[in-house]
Amino acid sequence: MSQFFDPNESQPELISPYPRKSESLSTWRRLLGWISLLGAAGLLIAAVLLIVTAPSSETAASETPPPTRPPDNTPIPPTADKRADLTAPAEELPTVSAEQIASLLAIPPPPMDENRALAAIGLGFDPFTIIPHRTRSQMTSYTVERGDTMDAIAERFGLTRETLAWCNDYRLALVLHPGDQVTIPPSDGACHTVLATQGKDIRAIAAEYGIDDPYAIIDAPANSLPDIAPETLLPSAAFLFIPGGQGSIITWDAPVEQDAAGNVIAFAPGQAGSCGAVPGGGTFWRNPLPNGTFVRGFYAGHSGIDLSAAAGTPILAANGGPVLYAGWNSWGYGNTVVVGHGPFSTLYGHMSRLAVRCGSYVNAGQVIGYVGSTGNSSGPHLHFEIRYRNQPQDPRQTPGIGW
Repeated sequence: MSQFFDPNESQPELISPYPRKSESLSTWRRLLGWISLLGAAGLLIAAVLLIVTAPSSETAASETPPPTRPPDNTPIPPTADKRADLTAPAEELPTVSAEQIASLLAIPPPPMDENRALAAIGLGFDPFTIIPHRTRSQMTSYTVERGDTMDAIAERFGLTRETLAWCNDYRLALVLHPGDQVTIPPSDGACHTVLATQGKDIRAIAAEYGIDDPYAIIDAPANSLPDIAPETLLPSAAFLFIPGGQGSIITWDAPVEQDAAGNVIAFAPGQAGSCGAVPGGGTFWRNPLPNGTFVRGFYAGHSGIDLSAAAGTPILAANGGPVLYAGWNSWGYGNTVVVGHGPFSTLYGHMSRLAVRCGSYVNAGQVIGYVGSTGNSSGPHLHFEIRYRNQPQDPRQTPGIGW
């Protein structure tokens, strides 16, 4: 059934939660409102006054007194009229023809790498400091690190490997170990340790190393010698640097016996391992370690060549002849064999074990021992020497050796 609204019917009264507009505010609220309005008006008036009364920058600058200057009695010339003469004709500026511009544009710019090109426009940079080369005048030392070689150290300090060999213990020329101290001279040359028993003065020492002027030794800053004469005898153990001096080949200086024809018949006679006088020998040359790898060559600090191979690899006689030496060598070669070939002799060092003995006669290519690392060695290899009348020669200069 539908239900309709009847206007005559009384309706329930609605009560609002908010106060009616007709109701007046309390006195304390009215007072708080007036105080807020008066405060805002005061702030506005103060801001306007500050803006109006603030001095301008030009006024402040004009009020700043100029700096005082000392009195100048120089007469002041009449002030010239600095205004430009607008009626004078303008001075002509230099011009460039179209042909000149075209020719300049046709010239290519000089080549520049990327960094220089960036630097030309202000964006490049050079993060490295270039240290100029400084000449050394004193002896110094270098501590060997793993992987160092005498060749690499010599190159690092701008010296020859012979110089390092002549200024250090011969054992360092054979092999380096981490922690070894290598003496670094100021320039190429040789070094000499004085033995008073030899009775050599400075002039004689200079001549021994191929130096004509003994004052080259006296005046060398590394020696710190006083102003002395070339005939001066220095005390024992004095260590001298000989600038430009040339030393001898560093090698095992074993004595030998030779027959009338100059053939080596005995090697290191009287020493353990020597086989006495055994003449004969000499056929043809061949490679003593065909399966080896060449690792170091011949020079004044190294009297042979080094060939690396696995431990136990057979070592072959490079020529035929009698065994002149077979045994341990205390100079640094470890287990060593020396074979005679007339005026020649061959030396094989650092063997793990020998395959021949005194009294043996070997043919070229015969096994005489096995690769090892005995003596002063850093790893398995063969140290191989060829000597002519006991003077070491470069094995690579002998045809048939193969290196």
